Amino acid sequence: MVNHMKQKVKSGIKIYVFLVIFLTIATTIYTIYINKTNHDFSLIGKLIIGGLAFFMLGFTYANAVHKKGFLIGLFVGILHFFLIELIYFLCTGIFQFQFMPFLINVLLSTAGGMIGVNMKKLF
Repeated sequence: MVNHMKQKVKSGIKIYVFLVIFLTIATTIYTIYINKTNHDFSLIGKLIIGGLAFFMLGFTYANAVHKKGFLIGLFVGILHFFLIELIYFLCTGIFQFQFMPFLINVLLSTAGGMIGVNMKKLF
């Protein structure tokens, strides 16, 4: 029982370390781009970076759990999307929900979950 719990904790730590490294690289590139060009990414650029992050999120969670990839990816995508929106709201006081970015990110998270569950366990 204790060994199983340790394994779950290690798996969770691996997931978040991987995602923190990925997000650090993505935000560093994003920051360098903004500093060099003095303008923001287009909506397509934001969707590509966000979509890739959500895909990786669904992939890592489903790979760690290694069952029900569709549901894990869907749940993780929805949960993290609203957590990000909550953090943005708490920082700016503005709540803006746009359906298309939500749909795209959740679908990519779900696709990542389906692929992650069918691959060799990495996390």
